[in-house]
Amino acid sequence: MKPPLFVLLFLGMSACYQTSQPTLEKHSDNMSSNVCPCSNSDYLAQSILWYQRSPEMRALYLQSYHLAKVSLAYQVKHKKHPKKKNAIVVDIDETILNNSPYQAWLYLHNQVFSDSGWNAWVQEAKAEPLPGTVDFLNYAKGLGCEIFYISNRKKDPLFAATLSNLKKFDLPYSDSTHLLLKTPSDTTASGKTTKEKRRRKIEQELNCEILLLCGDQLADFDKAFDVQKGGTDKQILDSITLYRAQFGHRFIVLPNPMYGDWLAALVNGSNKDFQCSHLDSLRKKAVLDWKKR
Repeated sequence: MKPPLFVLLFLGMSACYQTSQPTLEKHSDNMSSNVCPCSNSDYLAQSILWYQRSPEMRALYLQSYHLAKVSLAYQVKHKKHPKKKNAIVVDIDETILNNSPYQAWLYLHNQVFSDSGWNAWVQEAKAEPLPGTVDFLNYAKGLGCEIFYISNRKKDPLFAATLSNLKKFDLPYSDSTHLLLKTPSDTTASGKTTKEKRRRKIEQELNCEILLLCGDQLADFDKAFDVQKGGTDKQILDSITLYRAQFGHRFIVLPNPMYGDWLAALVNGSNKDFQCSHLDSLRKKAVLDWKKR
């Protein structure tokens, strides 16, 4: 039987009183800093429930990957560089693999993201393919496209576990050449991570034409969407306008309400600050109230 919503909410509030926690807890850096009744991760509840339980989530993924098939077939027929190999680029987390169980663990145990907790989850290689993923990737392979997995998971220490997770579901091109995780060289001078260098490697060093990109964040598509230090909402919105013809054509966006650059921007990059009342205040301030507009 599925637990009703009020049970999940009760568990979330009671988690900070528990003395016995699941295996992941031993990797947490900040258990001693949690103070009830303010919960660091209560704000995740609705988005996790939507992601895990709503039929609309499944329908949106199926819709997105159906559109990806149609778009890719067109791109293959109209490629710009006939002498280059066909390629597509997909992000991993919340694009092809489902990490919502990790987000649920954060919520139920009053935690925030930490490298140790995230690494523990990834090392277990338990993330499952999202709806439509396997079918689309095999379709792309059938069209003669190489598939490159570009993720901001850290290559050290997560490469082997990530590759194991991809191979577990027989995803095409699950090998060391096609899995491109983050290294220190992917960090800009301002401390932000970019995928641009890895995309250029595919195009230049591996002689491929990237026909399609799939991701749950805009930075998965082009350097124009990289949020740099001092960047503004207007700059990102201007980039969306500039690339508007590419969405649904060369860029396929997957839904992810749980986390992202957009949320970090709303709380001024303070998402690792454990003063949860302050973070809650910042999130509420960003909401557009009809009486304040």
